[in-house]
Amino acid sequence: MEQNSKTNSNIKYYEVAKALIHALELKDPYTSGHSFRVYKMAKELGKLFDLDEEKQFSLEGGALLHDIGKIGIRDSILLKPASLTFEEFRIMKTHVVLGADIISQCDSLKHCLEPVLFHHERIDGKGYPHGLKGEEIPLIAKITCVVDSYDAMTTNRVYTPARTPEEALKELQRCSGAQFDHEVIEAFSDWWQDKNQKQENIIEVVSAGDLDLNLNECPSS
Repeated sequence: MEQNSKTNSNIKYYEVAKALIHALELKDPYTSGHSFRVYKMAKELGKLFDLDEEKQFSLEGGALLHDIGKIGIRDSILLKPASLTFEEFRIMKTHVVLGADIISQCDSLKHCLEPVLFHHERIDGKGYPHGLKGEEIPLIAKITCVVDSYDAMTTNRVYTPARTPEEALKELQRCSGAQFDHEVIEAFSDWWQDKNQKQENIIEVVSAGDLDLNLNECPSS
């Protein structure tokens, strides 16, 4: 009975998550593709930390939905083809709180809260929304922060050309211990080097059809 209840909850999560990401894709195609790639990398990186099943599921779901609050950011800011002003950036930063508010409305999504709310916190306490530092930041949020930043750096924007994978990796390593957790950066670097040596694509998921949220027993439609 307990297993059936858990399976039903996972099915509800999967259906709601797909619907939310579809809504995000309609508003901003870039953000949707970014979410899928962050999910893929977070899923693989989380396995290097031997997370228990519940934490792994929370990481994957939170990574997928980490930017869902951008649904609540007006288009003139979210889609602006230039750098944001100070005030516009202040508004953009509210997406983490908006995202946490969105997922808190649904019981099947509440396990995703930590990556959604805390993925812009920094180890040195200079992040947002709460200025958490060091061990105050949940591990699954630290992991999401690293892969989110890597994908953002290696993706072309209208006002910011993409860095090479090598340049992005060096930037992550340079900011280790300040913006990013040192242990997570070490794990990411080892994972990146392993992928590079095997000539495997670092980022390969581009659509919802490639999602696998540990729900092999759940229907995808």
